[in-house]
Amino acid sequence: MAKIYPVIMSGGAGTRLWPLSRKKTPKQYHAMVSDQTMFAETLLRMRECGDNDVAAPIVICANGHEGLVQAQADSLDIKLTGIILEPMARNTAAVGAIAAEFVNRIDPDGLILLLPADHHISEPQGFWKAISKGAPIAEQGYLMTLGIEATGPDTGFGYIHRGEKIADNVFKIAGFKEKPNEFTAKQYLDTGEYSWNAGIFLFNVQTLINDYIEHADDILKDSVAALDNAKTKGICHYLSADHFEVIRSEPIDIAIMENTVHAAVVDPVRAGWNDIGSWAAISEYKYTHSNEEDVFDGDVKMHDCENTYVRSEGPFVGVVGVNDLIIVATKDSVLVTHKDATQDVKKIVVHLKDKGRKDLL
Repeated sequence: MAKIYPVIMSGGAGTRLWPLSRKKTPKQYHAMVSDQTMFAETLLRMRECGDNDVAAPIVICANGHEGLVQAQADSLDIKLTGIILEPMARNTAAVGAIAAEFVNRIDPDGLILLLPADHHISEPQGFWKAISKGAPIAEQGYLMTLGIEATGPDTGFGYIHRGEKIADNVFKIAGFKEKPNEFTAKQYLDTGEYSWNAGIFLFNVQTLINDYIEHADDILKDSVAALDNAKTKGICHYLSADHFEVIRSEPIDIAIMENTVHAAVVDPVRAGWNDIGSWAAISEYKYTHSNEEDVFDGDVKMHDCENTYVRSEGPFVGVVGVNDLIIVATKDSVLVTHKDATQDVKKIVVHLKDKGRKDLL
């Protein structure tokens, strides 16, 4: 079997997790639901690969975060193949193209495992079982993704529609569906043919490059130019800003996966997966995994509260007689939001940008 090269996408800003997630230290570099940061969790997961032949990880992150990446890898005694630094955000299609070319120069016959740094997976064995099922199919020329077993009609996730079965728990993809409303999500689940789209991919290098040539040749050419003109220092590769900034910004799902005839899915994946993308998701996870009536982190006292999560990164926080809230305090900011409104926290970040409040970003 071909060697698997994990490429960890760690460039997200995490604006829905403000005020903890900031430009200098986005959410993936914080401990959100366990004792480890989410980035560290992702690195450790690569160690639990079983019989799979897995290379040392490659990390693609924002320029300026190389110190965070290297320090957290060193603390776990994990070697990295490389750190690729983006001068600005250009979405995941650019990341996929950079990954394809970078791995192609190392091992043209390799498989790329493209995965986010900000997921929590409580059952790594289930994750690697899915990768083991997908790897031989990827070697045949399919672009694989993982379909997470949906536990409810969540409107915060995209959905994958399973098509023709091609192997045990492996199907061609009949279609990708963007985040639906609750009624539509329920309809999806009633058919038994849909799963959540985790945004975790497994690609044969040459198949991926060929699909970029066919469907997003401009993104590939501009990405290769950014890599060709990168400055290298040790294992760090600083992509050329002049070349990278002209790359068309688009998700890999839209640029490649929705256009290719090679899309397939391992489905269902049961691995205790959580996309820690909002304070509501963290709160739900904390409540699910706690036997306590009050759920909080830090120097907090709660009294007569229901369905409320409180986190303090410094000051003492007292909370009395409230329901359905999330309260997050850092040394310089406080967020109070209803659980149903956490997707709109990013609007606070937009406001701060508009006001020039760089000290809070």
